[in-house]
Amino acid sequence: MHYAKVKREKTSICNLCREVKPLPWDHVPPKGGIELSKVEMETVFSLMAGDKEKPKLRESQNGVKFRTICKECNELLGQKYDPILNDFAISVGKYLKTSLRLPNVINHPVKPQRLLKSLLGHLVAAKVDIENTAFDVAARNYVLNETAKLPKDINVFYWIYPYNCSVSIRDFAMFTPRGTFNEPAVFQTLKYYPVAYFLTDKSEYANLNSLSQFRDCELDDEVDIPVNLTRIQDPYWPEAPSDEDNNVFFGGQSAMNAIHARRRT
Repeated sequence: MHYAKVKREKTSICNLCREVKPLPWDHVPPKGGIELSKVEMETVFSLMAGDKEKPKLRESQNGVKFRTICKECNELLGQKYDPILNDFAISVGKYLKTSLRLPNVINHPVKPQRLLKSLLGHLVAAKVDIENTAFDVAARNYVLNETAKLPKDINVFYWIYPYNCSVSIRDFAMFTPRGTFNEPAVFQTLKYYPVAYFLTDKSEYANLNSLSQFRDCELDDEVDIPVNLTRIQDPYWPEAPSDEDNNVFFGGQSAMNAIHARRRT
């Protein structure tokens, strides 16, 4: 049985600044871009394995929260970067709910560096184990340095995610290209209504739209990014093992602690 871990001791090492400090709760995904509601949480591992002996689902009254980063780092994300990520989520949500007939692809203005720093900051937070992986180091340095550009070995993809559940998975591996056993690669993902994000060191994955092409933008540069309203995948794609396309999912403790949360009805 695998429990959904979302916290460590109230005073511990901050996942971002690495200093020992009191740790408040950090919402992942960040509040402001989603409706905070009661959720039921289980590990992605238990969900995939169909664990018959899985424990009673954990509940949260206001979304998924991790106690892993300090107040100062939490405020850095919340004040400088989260508003851009949240605005993007709210805007895409409006596209999905409108009764108007829209083109298949909408170009939406964003400040990609601020959006990416928010995304990577919360992915760093979405990890209870105290580790120092290559991704953690690169993401930490990127988020804490306002002028830093997205590291060359981190590529970020996105697609429409019209589901009332959220999934955060750290440090899992699959083979690429998809459907082959050619080369293993490490991935991170954060999926929640209405957009899913998928990170890896590979420059392409399944023809998804990429935010990485804007890695050299300045912090407040604004660009139009395409939002393909017709590219919709299964809620557990691409991580779910599949006989249809030979997909294999594997990972260590962080992947086993990954959380799937759904709104409690």
